[in-house]
Amino acid sequence: MISFIMDIVVNYSILIAAIIGIIRFKSIIREYRPFLFIIWLGVINETLSLIFIFTLGSNTVNSNIFVLLEYLLIVYQFYKWNDKGVKKYAILALLGLAVWSADNLVLNSITHNNSLFRVFYSFLVVFFSIDQVNKLIIYERGPLFNNSMFIICITFLLYYGFKAFVESYNMFHLGLSKALLRDLWIILYFVNGIANLLYVLAVLWIPTKVKFILPY
Repeated sequence: MISFIMDIVVNYSILIAAIIGIIRFKSIIREYRPFLFIIWLGVINETLSLIFIFTLGSNTVNSNIFVLLEYLLIVYQFYKWNDKGVKKYAILALLGLAVWSADNLVLNSITHNNSLFRVFYSFLVVFFSIDQVNKLIIYERGPLFNNSMFIICITFLLYYGFKAFVESYNMFHLGLSKALLRDLWIILYFVNGIANLLYVLAVLWIPTKVKFILPY
């Protein structure tokens, strides 16, 4: 019972960022709106997972659909931040859709916990995050500790870097003991909780729209 309550608390820690995002939505600049959609999508998926676990005994279908939608939103977010190379990001979106379809509809079933697409998009998010952080370090003149883009990318590196590591073991079936695999998933579970708390800071520090005052 205690572990179940902890699971609910950790998973729904993303709700804090979601609520702040709703409050600040109209005032923040448009370039960060895809990130807020990612947060809200996470809340919806957590709720659906809870409902389906109790009613169907499994949340694999909605989780497999969620990772595809999350990937597409992340690709869109990096496009909005860089605002160029639309063809590049469209190709990445289509490539992700192809990998997801192969993993969940051809090679495996959507009712199973499949890792091929999760490994693919986790590595891609890590690559984009490293590139974005490098740009910020070079071109950003202000402090980075309260830079929303920097916090988001560092959090992506933390979460998706470890997620790629864990999902790789799950995909290749390397013969690890069940105890070790369980420990890796538990660590990822808490890394997700830390990421959700970092998202709170990121949402709080998203820049607001510039208010223009017309001269008399």
